[in-house]
Amino acid sequence: MAYKKSSSKAKAAKAEDTVEVAAASEDCCAKCDSKIADLDKKVSDLEKKLKGLLDGIEVASKLKNELDEAKLKLGEEVKELQEKAKSWKEKADTNNDGNLTLPEIWKYVQKQINRRR
Repeated sequence: MAYKKSSSKAKAAKAEDTVEVAAASEDCCAKCDSKIADLDKKVSDLEKKLKGLLDGIEVASKLKNELDEAKLKLGEEVKELQEKAKSWKEKADTNNDGNLTLPEIWKYVQKQINRRR
């Protein structure tokens, strides 16, 4: 088998093809690198937003707990006031008919004022 020597034209064409492939490869790499950089930026932006959301959720959770505690305290105070009102109503109802009249209320208020003097 006889081998042909490659001519200088063939070598030059081969070298040009290699340079073109390398240039195309560099263009492709540059495009990919810019896309990767864009994606990294988007990911970091999303992470910041997510951190902000998680912080907001944590604050909202604490606020809800505080509101629940306040609701319980108010409920207890309302029950206590209702009991006091019931006690006051029973004391003011002198004829025990279950209804308070204006004269009964007036007598009770006068009695309380006289006690405090």
